[in-house]
Amino acid sequence: MRRDPAGHLLRLTTAHFALYRAFLEGLDEHTLHTHYGAPGTDVRVTRRTLATLRETLTIAARRAGDIDAAHLLRLKPGSLPAEAHAGAGQGAAPAAPVPPTLDAFRDQVDPDHFYSERELLGLYLEQFPPASSPAIDRKVARNRRLRERQDAALARMEAALVEAPRPDHTLEGWFDAAVVARLAAVGITTFDALLALIRRRRQRWYTAVPRLGATGARRITDFLDQHAGTLGSLSRLALVPRRQLAPGDAALRPLARAGADVVPLEALRVPAALDGSAGLNRAPVPAHQAEMNTDLQAVNAWIAIRGARSAQTQRAYRREAERLLLWAIVAKGKPLSSLNTLDVAEYLEQFLANPQPAERWIGRGGVERFDPAWRPFAGPLSARSRDTARRILTAMGAWLVRQQYLRVNPFEGLAAAAPVPIDTAGRTLTHAQWRYVLQTVWQPEPVLGAEPDRSDAARADRIRRQRDAFVLLLAYATGMRRAELAAATTGDLSRKALDGALEDAYVLRVDGKGRRRREVPMPARLMDLLRAELRARAEPLSLETAPADTPLVAHLVTGAALHPNTIGALFKGIFARAAERLAPSYPGAAADLQRASTHWLRHTFANHGLDAGADIRDMQSLLGHASLATTTHYAKGDAARQYQTVDAFFNAALEGAGAARRRPSACACASSAGCSPGICARQRATGRPPCRWSSSRPTCSTASSMICLPRSHSSPSGTTACRRARRGPWSTARRGAGDGLQWPTDRSFRAFPSRLACSLIDRYPDRLNL
Repeated sequence: MRRDPAGHLLRLTTAHFALYRAFLEGLDEHTLHTHYGAPGTDVRVTRRTLATLRETLTIAARRAGDIDAAHLLRLKPGSLPAEAHAGAGQGAAPAAPVPPTLDAFRDQVDPDHFYSERELLGLYLEQFPPASSPAIDRKVARNRRLRERQDAALARMEAALVEAPRPDHTLEGWFDAAVVARLAAVGITTFDALLALIRRRRQRWYTAVPRLGATGARRITDFLDQHAGTLGSLSRLALVPRRQLAPGDAALRPLARAGADVVPLEALRVPAALDGSAGLNRAPVPAHQAEMNTDLQAVNAWIAIRGARSAQTQRAYRREAERLLLWAIVAKGKPLSSLNTLDVAEYLEQFLANPQPAERWIGRGGVERFDPAWRPFAGPLSARSRDTARRILTAMGAWLVRQQYLRVNPFEGLAAAAPVPIDTAGRTLTHAQWRYVLQTVWQPEPVLGAEPDRSDAARADRIRRQRDAFVLLLAYATGMRRAELAAATTGDLSRKALDGALEDAYVLRVDGKGRRRREVPMPARLMDLLRAELRARAEPLSLETAPADTPLVAHLVTGAALHPNTIGALFKGIFARAAERLAPSYPGAAADLQRASTHWLRHTFANHGLDAGADIRDMQSLLGHASLATTTHYAKGDAARQYQTVDAFFNAALEGAGAARRRPSACACASSAGCSPGICARQRATGRPPCRWSSSRPTCSTASSMICLPRSHSSPSGTTACRRARRGPWSTARRGAGDGLQWPTDRSFRAFPSRLACSLIDRYPDRLNL
């Protein structure tokens, strides 16, 4: 390790000695730079490196007391063949041919510079031997001895000075000072930190380092690859984009680790004492089950057989079995087949609720299984997730008992679990929230007279909005899961004739969970959006001519089907944009949208369908639920009606006790935010109901055409009575007739004009003689 004339640290490597060895053999500067110079630099850098090496090696030899090396390594390389043949022509016949120079000989026999200088010289002397002259022979012999001594001196210095990079080394001296400074600016100062960054960011890791481009990054990865013996081999993911690797590529397989460690099942190497072959709960293995001799083999068999129904089921089963097996081996130090009921109770109630130590068990989400940063958990599990784990593992234990692998199922001894409620109401968009989300992606209408923006960016934005609006409405109108959305193709669409209609209707065939197949209607306007979206793709398509495998939800550029995770991210982005717009006015509703996911649209489909009067058994069929009980979870109560009921009896109780009655100055809208009468009227179609009053005020619900008036204004109970509005005669109001408003002629229940009801009641309460 030395410093160059500019004061920068220089660590000598085998590459430096290869460069200097070629220099001593007489290669010219341009050839040296081509074969030994740093990529991306010019010949001046190689020239400066040679000068630095010459001074460094001379000083190091003198300090070591190796005077012979100090002298030999400073000798200027000579041309031995030219000296050997310089006197060859003195006693030769004039007609003898003149041998070529060594450079001309190289161009003739070695244009690609395959041979070293020494090998080329040997070939040259074989083909053009020097003249028989004692003086020339002595000179050739002396030069050969000189080269041998030079080689020996260089080898001694290489053995003494070369240092292989190690993970704990700082980067200073190994790379250019400017590159080292850029890496240090983002906290990368050692090879360990550099390798961790590359593993985490993969092929585009350099984007995390300002002013470091792809070329500079390639030089660094080339250096790391050259020193894989001490730094470790780089994954191909550091050089090749993930999408270009075949599914079975070695780079996509997790590395096996010695001993019991927290790794994916496919990389787990279990010590013999913990593999379960002698587990305390093992049953005698029958001859036909010889392949299930260890816990890992038994678990893999269960995952393969019971998880064959779908990829999602297999992933869920593998996740829970993997977590339990790793916990048994790593945390408890016992085989899975030795766990008892107390152990599994501890696992379900304590460990899953708080996996510790966190650095061993918890990692960031989205890490692929082959990544060393993979961990089994992304955080503590909720009560519902723990209940799911319990049900899956209980089923696994029962299967292993039936296969005569275990004697008893340890999960059967647990106390009955309390049912975990499904929060469907809290994971649903209200009517107002849904309309706001739709407005976020809906294609704006062109302004009359305005020149449309025809730029490429504007066109791309229109296509993106069109695709997003279609995908949002497709999920809302069908209630499909994100995996079902990703799998839907034009081949799944079929026409169906409806009674009472001449036009054809479309239905979409969906293969759902548990291999349950169902058909969901595709509304006519949704089909129009699909046709428009197909025409707008990079390769325009029509519904009639599109191949059967054309995905309904496609990539904007390639037209390929989107992965379920990508669809989930797409919806999260839509909800986030809507929440950002909503936050200044309604932070509570915006917070709900920030939590929303694809599955919220499935709940929203069910709730809005039931609100519109759909039969619950029809909703069960459309959702693909195996049990009607699951569908009933979606039938949430009317929050507005419930609030109104409680508010009514609470006010009645206060009035009965003589408390002052509170008279609201404005209506309360369905969004639970204060609003003016005009806003309340505009929200007439957003939910149940758009306006609410206490028992002392009329209650108007335009959605149900209901007008609610106090049963008796002087009634001590103050309760309200609501009836379905009857269409009846209208007349001009007796007071204030000049305003042109129409009112019922008596105190009976009459229908108000739907667009004006809420605002009129709030603005003119005296017209109703309240």
